[in-house]
Amino acid sequence: MTAAAELTDAEIHEIDELLALVPAPYETLDAVILDGYLCGVLVQPVILTPEDWLPPIFGTEGIPKPGENGWTEKQHNRLMTLIQRRYDELLRGILENGWFDPLVPLVEDEDGKPLEGKDAFEGLGYWVAGFEWALANFPQLEEASLSGVPDLLDSLWRHLPDQDEVQQQMTKALDEEHPLKNLDAAIEALVFDVVDLAQIGIAERHKVTTVVRDQPKTGRNDPCPCGSGKKYKNCHGAN
Repeated sequence: MTAAAELTDAEIHEIDELLALVPAPYETLDAVILDGYLCGVLVQPVILTPEDWLPPIFGTEGIPKPGENGWTEKQHNRLMTLIQRRYDELLRGILENGWFDPLVPLVEDEDGKPLEGKDAFEGLGYWVAGFEWALANFPQLEEASLSGVPDLLDSLWRHLPDQDEVQQQMTKALDEEHPLKNLDAAIEALVFDVVDLAQIGIAERHKVTTVVRDQPKTGRNDPCPCGSGKKYKNCHGAN
């Protein structure tokens, strides 16, 4: 089966427009926050189905139904298709290339000039807010207490605009020990952090559960557990 083509800029814009058209009482994410959210879903140590991860995209009211407050079936189906394609695109990039291109807006000042210095990273904050929304809805990654996860998350949380005192101290330490030279370097670090988290989560999903016997293994010359009175090798162990 041929993989679906990557979303075009026009299709990304279409996602943003469709999300904005979803009627109240739904409070949808925008395309940038959605992008971070989908990556937060992909790194989980458990497999989440679309039935699990689609509802939080629309806030806390569940998924909007076609015909509800002017939300058409055509709009609904198109949005679901585009979201699934972006999810597949991100997953494919992480698994096959160890890289994906996050949707990070270029933030400008009042004169239309791109912000400089650490202010240029402001767009990353929106993306990471989406990633944080995924972990708020699916806490399995943090609850699993997997090695390496806390440091990788702190590296992402450094971009969040609203931080408690502990996180502020962690961000200050990261900025001093691992300064980010520019926006490109910050995006690269973010992508590698997410890919590392995905590798940890996916490895956890594939761990083989050890089967523990409730009773010792029956020997071939022991009485058969079925109660027939025969030796196991002459009863259920004959094969």
